Amino acid sequence: MQNEERKDLIARVTEILKEAGFIVSSRCEARSFDLAARREEITLLAKILQNIDGISEEVARSIRRAAFCLLASPIVVGVRRGAFFLEDDVIYRRYGIPAINTHTLYDYFVEGVHPYVYSATGGLYVTIDGEVMKGARERKDISLGGIAAELGISRRSVSKYEEGGVSTTIDIALMLQEILDMMLIEPLDFLNPEFEKPLPPDISGAGVEETVSSLERYILSIMEEIGFEIFTTAYAPFNAVSLSQPARPGGEESERVKILTGISRYTERMIKKARIISSLSQVTKTKSVFVVNGNVKRVQIDNTVLIKKEELKKIRDPEEFTCVIEERGKG
Repeated sequence: MQNEERKDLIARVTEILKEAGFIVSSRCEARSFDLAARREEITLLAKILQNIDGISEEVARSIRRAAFCLLASPIVVGVRRGAFFLEDDVIYRRYGIPAINTHTLYDYFVEGVHPYVYSATGGLYVTIDGEVMKGARERKDISLGGIAAELGISRRSVSKYEEGGVSTTIDIALMLQEILDMMLIEPLDFLNPEFEKPLPPDISGAGVEETVSSLERYILSIMEEIGFEIFTTAYAPFNAVSLSQPARPGGEESERVKILTGISRYTERMIKKARIISSLSQVTKTKSVFVVNGNVKRVQIDNTVLIKKEELKKIRDPEEFTCVIEERGKG
């Protein structure tokens, strides 16, 4: 029953995003994000589940990591938080990722209506536009102390509101707006979180996540020797995002090539994953490759190019690697 409800929820999210003009990938069927979507310069990696408390810190970290590498915004779309339904037009957070319900998703992307309220420990909060507040207070010739007395809070708290970027409860904000006769609550732009760049993994073996197998470690070390910067991904359909190194000082500036990189033997499961990362690569404007240990029966699955491990060892640099992908892609 739960699987059917989640399947319906994923279908609803997909429907909303398509109505909003997004290109939407096929379902990833992985523990990490469920789908990717892109509209112009906005790329989303969405985790979709009935109860947003079902996402673990480890999975959230893997989604944030993939989002950083793909210049995407991670979001969680759900129905409940524990036993309680998510409120409409309220932003929740799970391990640094904004979480919303489908109503909020529709309002934001289809109707263009920004949410103003977010949930945090202790209740629901909004952010005051300090500059607007100060201008309105000075025009009405009301002192900080006068505002504080009417609100029943300290003068220092009122001063902090004017300094900007300070949150307060909905009740206080509404009272403040009534006193100053001005809209003071700032809309929330939850698609632009501050990312902390993930450190490249030590793929030599020390401190590597347990999910990285010896085969993956070996292949990724070759990719690194070729000249790619490697970011491993846990629980995603691909094993890593491989980025070509930026041009050296004095050299010509060229756009860094991003490659969704899978590593596996040639199996039915690999074929299924290759189709998924092909769909993801179209949405995220990347290339997709599977490095295969052993024989392969074809050189391409959808838009995902297959390269044998033995072939990879003969490639000298990212440019040659990219040429191989493009040549096989034309076939």
